[in-house]
Amino acid sequence: MENLMDTSKRHVMELFSLQEHQVSGSIINIASMYGVVASYPDAYDELPVNSPPDYHALKGSLVHLTRHLAVYWAKYNIRVNAISPGPFPKPQVRQNIAGFIPRLEEKVPLGRMGNPEELKGAVILLASDAGSYITGQNLLIDGGWTAW
Repeated sequence: MENLMDTSKRHVMELFSLQEHQVSGSIINIASMYGVVASYPDAYDELPVNSPPDYHALKGSLVHLTRHLAVYWAKYNIRVNAISPGPFPKPQVRQNIAGFIPRLEEKVPLGRMGNPEELKGAVILLASDAGSYITGQNLLIDGGWTAW
């Protein structure tokens, strides 16, 4: 997790250089639904996977940083948004951890896991002129998980 935090910090510092060069555009941070809500403990009980608190803290700070930078960089015509995917398990998780996927699917109102292709529309919207008046937002793509 320390490596992930160092990488995130380095990327933020690189983003600050955009402002100095007065480059306009759209920044899309990849956060997580776990930056907004806590995980359900029963989804992870007695399984070899977990939902570590430092991951939640990191993703929550990224959501807040998104809002902060959106306000400060708007004057440079830089839009800053985030997408927060919900349950999009990696293939190795889907294949190797029996019982985990059904537990997650029970928590999703749509009743299924997300597919990576389902993130494309949000990214296209936020990166394109169609989203030119959207900044400081965190778009949750979670099948309704956070609607409970």
